[in-house]
Amino acid sequence: MAASILSKAQNIMTDPLARPRLVLDEQPRDVYAIGDIHGRLDLLKLLEGMIFAEAKSRATPSLIVSVGDLVDRGPDSKGVIEHCLSSPLPNNVERLVLCGNHDLTFCEFLMQPTLSSPWIGWGGVATLASYGIDLDDFVKTGMPEGALSGWLAERIPAKHRAFLAQLPAALTMPNAHIVHAGMRHHVPMQEQTMRDLLWIREPFLVEEPASDRRIIHGHTPFDVPEVGLGRIGIDTGAVYGNALTAVHLQGERYRFLSVPA
Repeated sequence: MAASILSKAQNIMTDPLARPRLVLDEQPRDVYAIGDIHGRLDLLKLLEGMIFAEAKSRATPSLIVSVGDLVDRGPDSKGVIEHCLSSPLPNNVERLVLCGNHDLTFCEFLMQPTLSSPWIGWGGVATLASYGIDLDDFVKTGMPEGALSGWLAERIPAKHRAFLAQLPAALTMPNAHIVHAGMRHHVPMQEQTMRDLLWIREPFLVEEPASDRRIIHGHTPFDVPEVGLGRIGIDTGAVYGNALTAVHLQGERYRFLSVPA
């Protein structure tokens, strides 16, 4: 059996505490990058179904890459994480999930939870609700805030917390970088900070191409896919009632697939 696509990926980060930056020396023939999901499990299943139908007709493997922001604001963040962990894939399809800023802040909240966390107001209430959690219930127990970590650990599966903690920050291929938000201009991938990769907007969105390779990103929502200078933005605001979008990369060529909300 041929080696899988992701088994060939190398992590270029030397810091063992840093989130991986994965590199593939060979460009997969078919790569599908999916934009920000934000708890819309229903749309994710439909979009993946479209991709699976296309992959079924091929002898070569296909790679699905999520640009992150699985969680927050939408109705089923828990379901999206569980789907990514356990949903079966066709034999010739692989899945890689990258870390988005909302995934990161959810992970940080779980490591050091506090009732005053800004994440709660950024969409965390909806994420916690998908696990059947209302923080008012914790307050009513009268327990000290220091007990919140253990209280949450009883309600959020350990495998979900481990999944969030290990999500890579980027995937680099010969023809493209895939990241959540973007990149600082002309800075090597291993020197990009987590804030660059997960939070950046300007100047990435407005200046000249940031890299010698096309950058596929989400984070900044557009009504339709945004083809900019050396970049393609695929966050089309699924959580706001718009479509969930993927870009299909075949070498230098690309096309879009979408599922309307």
